[in-house]
Amino acid sequence: MTDVAIILTPIPRPRFLTALCAVNGIRGHVLETSGGPIAVLDDAQPASVEKAARAVSGFIKGPEFLVAESREGNVRVQVWKAGAMEREVPAGLALADSPGVVTSLLTRASTFSEIAETHEDKVHSTHLGRIKAYRELIKEANALRKDIGA
Repeated sequence: MTDVAIILTPIPRPRFLTALCAVNGIRGHVLETSGGPIAVLDDAQPASVEKAARAVSGFIKGPEFLVAESREGNVRVQVWKAGAMEREVPAGLALADSPGVVTSLLTRASTFSEIAETHEDKVHSTHLGRIKAYRELIKEANALRKDIGA
């Protein structure tokens, strides 16, 4: 069985999340979902997941991020904020309103490859060069500021 790790974010722009992950060396894919973009990590080892959660939630200090992991059939969900894990929450309650793709990945009803095949236009790889990722992050941050009227 392969472990799965997903970061659910309040970030409204998938390319922003893609660039943020790439700048921080987080390998994986960002998937656009009905509930907003999620990051599906290539490396689901606990230390790698913690590093990714710390980097992503630490960049935007206000909102909460969810980290969902499936290991040996057990799903656990943590709430991260400002670069730190705040608490663990019951997976069923935390994921009740999440997009179906999250549940499919965590329960292994579907693999990421299967989902990516049917949603090619919704998948963004974080495998970018750092300079390209940094430029994209600046561009997306400016667009995000325009979107919120800041």
